[in-house]
Amino acid sequence: MRRNRIHEQADKLSPQKNKPNRLQLYSFEMVPEYLQSNPYIRTGYRYGLNVKQCLLSLLYLNNESVNIWSHLIGTGLFIYFLFRDIYAGHALPFISSTSDYYFVLFYTLSVIICMLCSTLFHLFGCISSQAFADFLKLDLCGIGLGILGCYLCGLHLSFECYRSWRIRYETLIICIMFIAVIYYVHGVRRYMTRNIHTALFLTISLLGFLPGFHWYYLHGGWSNQFVQHFFPKLFVLYLILSVGTVAYLTKFPERFFPGYFDFIFASHQIWHISSLGAFIWWYQNGVELLQYRLSNPCHTLQN
Repeated sequence: MRRNRIHEQADKLSPQKNKPNRLQLYSFEMVPEYLQSNPYIRTGYRYGLNVKQCLLSLLYLNNESVNIWSHLIGTGLFIYFLFRDIYAGHALPFISSTSDYYFVLFYTLSVIICMLCSTLFHLFGCISSQAFADFLKLDLCGIGLGILGCYLCGLHLSFECYRSWRIRYETLIICIMFIAVIYYVHGVRRYMTRNIHTALFLTISLLGFLPGFHWYYLHGGWSNQFVQHFFPKLFVLYLILSVGTVAYLTKFPERFFPGYFDFIFASHQIWHISSLGAFIWWYQNGVELLQYRLSNPCHTLQN
């Protein structure tokens, strides 16, 4: 009951007194505090809509349109990968009876869920402060699952020849992600804390360099042609992510041109496109690594 009263009070604090119009977009000062996460995005806000009106907002441009459609399209793209590569087996033949199949399947499903949770948050978060908090929790769970899928799939495929190390790293990342998601879902108060939970997920993502460099060492370093081909791909992944992360945390470019990037090319939109690009990059190279392992089975002593 106390939680509901807090959310009701937050909704009433908005200076906008008239009933929201589903086609009307509001300025930064006209929306409730929980929607005021970026003061450099001056217009294009929706709020106080119901579910039907939120769905209708897919058809007109607002400051969440690119955020919604980028990850909605990403959801569709990975559903396509799921049917093309895993169900039909066009890119991943002869693995349906191996553990590789289930790890690639888990990664694909985790990305689909991550993209879908993000879409739902940005689409329906404007309904009320309580809906905002609930969908934010869903989004955080999706982010955690997406990162977990990246780790588990990457560890399973890259440490195929060093299974004891693979199990250690997989256990560690599962524990870390479980604790992180529980902590932030429990601690969600308002969207103003997003830079904090972004920093945590970013730190967890950067931990990928630890098994990456260990993998580099176990395979004999740069003299190994296998390492020369696949190791740089890890840095490309982090380069893609860094573009979106820097924009997200610094609010570039709208910080320097308030009001000019309200609808297109804002920092959060750059982050969305960057994260989708990173997921695709990791997936395509995971498929390539899996195909390499199928034609070059391990002959290395297990550690």
